[in-house]
Amino acid sequence: MASSSASNAVTLVPPGQQQPDIDAELAAFMTEVHAIQKASEKMTPGEQIERLHRPGAKYFNLNPFEVLGLDHKASSDDVHKAYRRMSVQVHPDKNPGNDLAQSAFEIVKAAHERLEDEERMSFCQRICAAAEDSVEKRVAKDKKKLRKEGKEEDVPEDDPEKKGLAVKVMISRMFAEFEQRKRQLEERDQQERKRVKEEQAEKEFMEALAKREQRMWEKSRQKRVNGWRSWSGSGGGKSKIPNKVKEERRADGTGYNTYNDEQGKEYMKDWR
Repeated sequence: MASSSASNAVTLVPPGQQQPDIDAELAAFMTEVHAIQKASEKMTPGEQIERLHRPGAKYFNLNPFEVLGLDHKASSDDVHKAYRRMSVQVHPDKNPGNDLAQSAFEIVKAAHERLEDEERMSFCQRICAAAEDSVEKRVAKDKKKLRKEGKEEDVPEDDPEKKGLAVKVMISRMFAEFEQRKRQLEERDQQERKRVKEEQAEKEFMEALAKREQRMWEKSRQKRVNGWRSWSGSGGGKSKIPNKVKEERRADGTGYNTYNDEQGKEYMKDWR
């Protein structure tokens, strides 16, 4: 039953990312599910606590309607009434000596809180309705196959109790896959936030380093200015070429520019 339902489940988790232990734990729950068909309102406090802690019940408890013993088509008033009844039944004060009472009370409280919100309740109802529709389609497919083979169109789900169990299986699987997908998205979100924080830290560090270098540059600026002034004041940077001394002209007309005289350029004398 469980494996047949599993093959037709609406997959919320991307292929290759499913956890293999889901099938094993759901199978363990399905071996016990037949023992909890008794109406929830007829159970004793001890039976309620035991129901919420059966093998594989962590997947069963993902469906808040099942935790409160309700059909997914229940109204908000039905939810509040069921919560008031069950919260009293499993309350630790009403079950002294039962170590599981506190855990059961928290499970019931969490289910009620999930259904208190209108949008979350609607989401849970959509999951349950999708599971119901999936079972209906699978049954129709199985009947069609039998019809093609020329066999009687008898399937286990013709029994209302077995059909209800098949829906319960599908609902548990869908909630399990939803929770798994939610964890994956949360982990991815955490990794993204970590990456952003690391990039921000690196950016802030580099900005702080640049500011520190700027402060150091400004701090040494006055020293550089003072050093330049001192060097400039001591004659640094001035030309070392001596001023040219003009020759005096002698009475014979020579000596004004000996170089020109030697080069035979006496005519340049008058240029001076």
